[in-house]
Amino acid sequence: MRYAGSSSWLMRIGSPQGLLIGLFVRDAAGLHPRTVIDVPRLVPAVELRADLAPLAVPEASAQWARWWERELARQGGRELRSFAPDAGFGDGREFGGLVRECLRDAVRWCTDRSREETDALTRGDPHPHEGDLVRLVEEEIGRKARPFELQVTELPVEGSVGWRVSSDHVVVSRALRADPAAYRDWLTPVVRELA
Repeated sequence: MRYAGSSSWLMRIGSPQGLLIGLFVRDAAGLHPRTVIDVPRLVPAVELRADLAPLAVPEASAQWARWWERELARQGGRELRSFAPDAGFGDGREFGGLVRECLRDAVRWCTDRSREETDALTRGDPHPHEGDLVRLVEEEIGRKARPFELQVTELPVEGSVGWRVSSDHVVVSRALRADPAAYRDWLTPVVRELA
């Protein structure tokens, strides 16, 4: 947590709509892109749309993979983590065509996931407290954590999984973050290294 006028740590937690839309398009079109991180399918599952088959060509998968790598790196950067469809998906005609065909359904799917998160918070469902994890690491190392920033990108994908994208950016599944013990075990080494 960062306090005004002090040096401390900062964790940003988010589920960027642009990434979710891209994953929705991938799943709806049945694309099989080759990426460094093989991201599982979305949960709840997105229906494979037969009408997208003519657009789901190998070029679209390659364009999706390039877009994904760039967008994931951008999310870990210091720039504003917002979504601009014209800039975010401007990687190629084939992928762009899929986005145009899916965008309305993808935004609706994203809105439903956001509503689920809000409902869970309203119900008081347990959610992780990254601050508690940092305090445990501080106790372990015997000092306050050095100032650091960490972007935690949460995605509603299958399984309890996570990936370290860079020194200051991790991606975790919603299922991993919803399991306090597993999330703590997975994230502690990252925090320990940064602290």
